Amino acid sequence: TAYATIKGIEVMRALRKGQASSFYYGQPQGEVCLINRVFGL
Repeated sequence: TAYATIKGIEVMRALRKGQASSFYYGQPQGEVCLINRVFGL
């Protein structure tokens, strides 16, 4: 759906800007946590 596409784009931009680092600094779990928050998983 369009909603999922827009959310995916938002996640990719946030990862590129380094916003996932605020969740778990220096660990890949930060990216997973960000994706889970955005998509409500």
